[in-house]
Amino acid sequence: MVTHIIFDLGNVLIHIHPEMAIAGFQNTCGYTTEQIKKFYLSDLHLAFMEGACSGSELYLKMVKNYPCTLNESEFREIWNQVIGKPKEGIKELINDLKDSYTLAICSNTDPWHWQKVYENFPFIREFKYYFLSFEMKLNKPNPVIFQKILDHMGIQGDQCIFIDDIAENIEAARLHGINGITASHPLQMREELTQRKIFDFMRRQS
Repeated sequence: MVTHIIFDLGNVLIHIHPEMAIAGFQNTCGYTTEQIKKFYLSDLHLAFMEGACSGSELYLKMVKNYPCTLNESEFREIWNQVIGKPKEGIKELINDLKDSYTLAICSNTDPWHWQKVYENFPFIREFKYYFLSFEMKLNKPNPVIFQKILDHMGIQGDQCIFIDDIAENIEAARLHGINGITASHPLQMREELTQRKIFDFMRRQS
């Protein structure tokens, strides 16, 4: 029986806008969009999300690779423009689930982005567990992440559902018996959960 539901963060719970950060760096530093895009998911970016370097180290290496006059605070402000607003309908979905299921977040993220999310979106505090790449020192789709999640929560794979917008991450979770839903819109998530009798179960319990 499903008792836990795990959500990805970016493009599942909240909108993300990497194009805004790219444009910010381009406009400030004078590089082309293609030059700035090369940084995203580069070894340095992945290291930041895996907690292998600090925000200050990221800043210093970034301005070394892309010389500009930004100080660290200005750099961080542009960096955080990636974080958008919560998805339409997601707060209502979480509210409908929180009393009947244990909720968790599993996200490839960094401490700057996470701090902005946690401070600005109160609904994030409805989740019991946060499995964050920079704390776990691992990025999805590394399947080790999902075994660590199951061990930490003390459950088996068939007791939880994982919702992510990237199919590769869902497949990694399924290696550990976790039920997966590939979705990015809350209405689709609700429909998929309904097909899996999640809301039927809630009605039976009420």
